[in-house]
Amino acid sequence: MLNIVICELKKLKRIWIPLIIGVFILIKISSAPLNVTAIKNADELITWVNMTVFSYGFLAAINILTAYIFVLEFKNNTISSMMIYKHERWKIFIGKIIIIMLISLVLYIIEFGMLISISYISFRNTLTLVVIIKHLILTLKAFFFQMLMITVTACVALVSKNIISTVIYIGIQLVASFMFLFFSTIRAFIPFPLPVVSNLMLISDTYKIIKNISIMPSQIIIAIVSSKEQNLV
Repeated sequence: MLNIVICELKKLKRIWIPLIIGVFILIKISSAPLNVTAIKNADELITWVNMTVFSYGFLAAINILTAYIFVLEFKNNTISSMMIYKHERWKIFIGKIIIIMLISLVLYIIEFGMLISISYISFRNTLTLVVIIKHLILTLKAFFFQMLMITVTACVALVSKNIISTVIYIGIQLVASFMFLFFSTIRAFIPFPLPVVSNLMLISDTYKIIKNISIMPSQIIIAIVSSKEQNLV
């Protein structure tokens, strides 16, 4: 398994700089619509930027990364060579999932570090240790929930063997996220918005349209069952 992970990392050695630049651009785009005068402290700044990054930016980026890693083998016609290795197919699949998780974790850490730096520059007096720890926990939760769904994306890519189907799947996730916000009766059955639910809970008292927000056990169960079913495909 370790050899598979190392080989996959070598394949992707050229993507790190574009990914870091991409995270920076994503943060800038996410913070652009914010009313600077309405943001009063570091806590609000981090919360609002993460709302966009976790809801849309990382959702799309990590799913596209997942599709790319799996579809790349078909595009380069190397999948047939991989299947004759001594490693079992499930190990190759899990190895790629581990790589996606590692890269995604690095992206979340970079995003968190950049936001802390921006908050320190803009709202130094309000950036306390309590705020940092709170948002670190929220970021780790967002990472965990995002990782629950990547095996589904991976299987969509494997079955379709192209990026287009995955982009359509991402579109379905985005539509489901909008439905989650406006139709409270179906929230228990939509797992896609889980990465940002914690941030939504922070602002639910201020914006009444986002009411009765919580991380529902049914969402987590659906996400886990979907992941396990896709692993059996």
